[in-house]
Amino acid sequence: MAATNYTVFRAKHVQSIQFGGTAWSTTDWSSTTTAIDTSFDTKNGTILLDLVGTRDTNSPVKSEAFAKDITLSGNERSTSKDDLLGADSYDSQNQEVGTEAPSLLQVTCTLIYRNNMPFSIFNDSTKCCLMEMDNSEGTTSGIVNFGFNNIVVLKVGDLTRNSDGLMQQTLTFSLKGGTTGGAIAVSQTTPAETWSKIIGGDYAEEVRLS
Repeated sequence: MAATNYTVFRAKHVQSIQFGGTAWSTTDWSSTTTAIDTSFDTKNGTILLDLVGTRDTNSPVKSEAFAKDITLSGNERSTSKDDLLGADSYDSQNQEVGTEAPSLLQVTCTLIYRNNMPFSIFNDSTKCCLMEMDNSEGTTSGIVNFGFNNIVVLKVGDLTRNSDGLMQQTLTFSLKGGTTGGAIAVSQTTPAETWSKIIGGDYAEEVRLS
């Protein structure tokens, strides 16, 4: 993250968690001229669902759906099964650490619905997810994108009623992980913004610099 971004990101800074039916292409993913949020909007003019941005028209202060308890796991490096000779500085037995073929990242979250109930959103046609955050630090910084591409929906839990009387379900999807490479400098003209992007497999992090 750039040195100019100093404000802590909190859950309230999540602007949108959008699902789309058209995945980013390889060119989009590694582009130096277009940020991933811009290419997402281009490819998914009509999003499947926004878990933050869509508002209840009868009560504009509330979202129709939102997510909580989001967890991201996976992409661990491998260790040798056999102990090696010697010990580290903490007296733990040495094991060889290796980089395997890209492992899977798995994302799980609980979805809460207020009015609209999207019964058929999460299926084989769901291809990508973009989470955008803005900590209101300034007009040129404090914005970050998290991209999940070529996702595979693993589980869509049964609808249950929570203690607040709202319907909820659990969503789990996976994507290809992998060793993260160096940062990619992205300078786009429309809108005129500069980003720093890191990608690993089908996962990307992108922070706005100016």
